[in-house]
Amino acid sequence: GETASSRPELHGYEVGYRFVERIAQARALAADHLEAIKFICKDVWNEIFGKQIDKLQTNHRGVFVLKDYTFRWLARVSSDDAEAMKRVTANILQFPCGVLRGALANLGIVATVTAEYGTLPSCSFSIRIQ
Repeated sequence: GETASSRPELHGYEVGYRFVERIAQARALAADHLEAIKFICKDVWNEIFGKQIDKLQTNHRGVFVLKDYTFRWLARVSSDDAEAMKRVTANILQFPCGVLRGALANLGIVATVTAEYGTLPSCSFSIRIQ
C-alpha cells in the first residue's frame, strides 16, 4: 500500500533539506514565499536536476505550480501498459516531491507537494503552503 511518505519521497526530502542548508543566502528568503519558491525553481532544481523549472505559476494564496517540460528522469519512461506507466511515473516523481518539501522545510515553510504528468517527459509539481 501507499504510505503518506514513501522511501523515495523521504530520501528526496533529505536531499532538498541538506542542499538548502549548505546555501547561506537561503535563510534570507524564508520571509517571502514567492522568493523562496523562485530560489528553488532556479538554484535548487538546477543543481539537483541539471536545469531550471520552466514555468512557475501561483494563485497568490499559497498555491504554486512548478512546470518542467523536459524532466530528464521521465524521458525514457514508455510502456504500452498504461497502468504500469502510471505506477513507474508516480514512483519516479516521489523523489522530486520530497526534494521540494525538504528545501521548503529548511526555509521554514511547511507545505504539501504533489506531482502530475502529462505528455512525458513533461510534469508539474503543486506546492500548497500550510
